[in-house]
Amino acid sequence: MDECHRAITNAEERFFSECDTSDVPVIAVFTKFDALWDDAYGQLKSAGLTRRECSIGAPERAKEIFANAKIWDRLCETKYPPKDSVCVAEMEKDSANCEPLLESTTSGLGEQSMQMLLISTQRTNMTLCIKHAVKSVLIVYRRKAWSSVGLSKDTSVEMQRNIAAWFPHMKVVSWQRW
Repeated sequence: MDECHRAITNAEERFFSECDTSDVPVIAVFTKFDALWDDAYGQLKSAGLTRRECSIGAPERAKEIFANAKIWDRLCETKYPPKDSVCVAEMEKDSANCEPLLESTTSGLGEQSMQMLLISTQRTNMTLCIKHAVKSVLIVYRRKAWSSVGLSKDTSVEMQRNIAAWFPHMKVVSWQRW
């Protein structure tokens, strides 16, 4: 990136080099990612693409420009690197997509109880709830299934209850026994 995009300031670099963030899940949020779209558009236009092709391809090309700048690599080399990163664009719009930020934050929390707390506040984000419920619970039960002959009926009910725990705002009426 050139100077006008100022990816990481000295203060930010010092933060990750001097501040122990091991107890706090810090997520590096690269805002105004759409500023790279202009550069990407220009590169694609120079390569002979049509305006329509440039408009469609600019966001993906911007990701490549960002990756080639090795900004994330630089942060990961610090003494106290962030847990994750996310690039956001067009956040000033009413239709802004916060999904990547929520996903990154949830994953960065690490502890399941903290993940559940965040996800429980996302009642309208069922995709996020389902993804983390299934991911965290199925990993445990997959290990149990591999280490034994299979899963018992009691284990199946237990698994259902553990998945349901990710949805505290929903009431479970009955448990399915297979």
